[in-house]
Amino acid sequence: MAQTPSLRYLLILDFEATCGDAIRGQNEIIEFPTLVYNIERDEVQATFHEYVRPVVNPELTPFCTELTGIRQDMVDAADTFPVVWDKYRGFLESNELLADPTSFAFLTCGNWDLKSMLPRQLALSDSEHDLDASGELAPPYSRFINLKDSFRKHHRLRHQQGLQGMLGVYKWVFEGRHHSGIDDCKNILRIVQRMRADGWKPSQDVPSSL
Repeated sequence: MAQTPSLRYLLILDFEATCGDAIRGQNEIIEFPTLVYNIERDEVQATFHEYVRPVVNPELTPFCTELTGIRQDMVDAADTFPVVWDKYRGFLESNELLADPTSFAFLTCGNWDLKSMLPRQLALSDSEHDLDASGELAPPYSRFINLKDSFRKHHRLRHQQGLQGMLGVYKWVFEGRHHSGIDDCKNILRIVQRMRADGWKPSQDVPSSL
């Protein structure tokens, strides 16, 4: 991976989606959080957090609510994904991120959020202008760091760790509710800050091409 000296922000993202045996068709995003982490200042500069109303499976399963803490009334009161996606793009623009896509990279705990979930959701929601010809995310949304990979390399571990496992390496406990998207983001941030204090340079793990 090439170094990216202009990298100024990490956009820490963690979706929650519909789940459970009773759902038909594909999963849909129901929680959309992002922390804009200013690398130089070592602080969160802005936060985006929206719940999303699913349309294919509008009723959440009991399993989904138990897992995520997201209740039916929370998604019933939320906007559908196309509206939330427009809000998100506006959020990125208002924070002057889209004006210089090389200034930021997304950071997720695994590949699922940006390799699988978001492309499928965009296709389902007829927002395919943000996908490339192969159906994958187009830049800048395709430019992301997989924290599991970075953590494994940084600590020279044989295997990837999940979020709880990474916290366990530091003998930390999860703060908040696991599988709450916004709480997951905050705990990912704790790991990022600790890794940086130990010498990790995020720019080294950013894909070299946009």
